[in-house]
Amino acid sequence: MSWGKKGVGWVLQALTGVLLVLFVTAHIIRVHLEGSHKGLPTYEEVISAFKNPLIAAAELALAAAVTYHAMYGLYTVTVEAELLRERRARALFTALGAAIFTYTLAVTAYLVLAP
Repeated sequence: MSWGKKGVGWVLQALTGVLLVLFVTAHIIRVHLEGSHKGLPTYEEVISAFKNPLIAAAELALAAAVTYHAMYGLYTVTVEAELLRERRARALFTALGAAIFTYTLAVTAYLVLAP
């Protein structure tokens, strides 16, 4: 069985989808269910959490998963709807995804390094 590029893209789409479902579930439990009893974290607590390199790395990993999942989904829709050819859609969504992730990287770096 040959996977090819489309097979790998689909597998990554499925894996990032599962990761996002797990994250959203954990987020709802921690912030909205448990947080309502303990009190929600303050803005300062959230910003100070970014000083932890593990939290910053997890944030970037989550951003990469969200960005990939969104861009591959948009790519698939535009190609299957024949709005763009595969090559042009791949170039467009790769560039857009790279721009989004670069912005996320810059914001995360600012939060980590800001006094």
